[in-house]
Order: sequence, then C-alpha cells, then structure tokens
Amino acid sequence: MEEQTHTLLCGDLFTQGGADLPPITESDILGPSEAFRRGMDYFSHTTRARQMVERLATTNPATLACMHGSAWRGDGAGLLRALADALEAEE
Repeated sequence: MEEQTHTLLCGDLFTQGGADLPPITESDILGPSEAFRRGMDYFSHTTRARQMVERLATTNPATLACMHGSAWRGDGAGLLRALADALEAEE
C-alpha cells in the first residue's frame, strides 16, 4: 500500500486479459477479471480468502494498481469486498 496516494499494489487480484486496456479506469474491472480468472483458475483455493481480502479492504484504497490490466480508481474497499463475494460464491 502506497499510503500517500492510497494506492494498493494488488498484483494479480484483478487481472484483465488483453493488450488494449487504458492505463487507469473507473469502469468495471471485476467482471472482466472474474471471466479471465475462471478460465484459468489461477487463484488460491484457501478457505480464508474473504479474511485476507477484507484485510486489504480495510486500507481503504482509492486506486487498485493491478499487475496485468488497467489500474482502477474508485471505492477500492468496495471492489475488494465484491471480489471476496465472488470468490466465496464459488466455494
């Protein structure tokens, strides 16, 4: 977490496939990310995913800096919790 700009360096949590993505967006990245992840099944299958994602959400990031795809600007805590919901729905 880069505290001055409230940017969470979140690696592969919201990976989006493709090469023609804007550097930063406020549009949906969860839908494309989940479609990409389900096709590759590259996430851990821990039963503690919600707890780990919730710890990240409590940092209240304003920007989620993804390793692959657009960085996302907005309610980062809300989007992280939406990711936790999606992961939990698969259990």
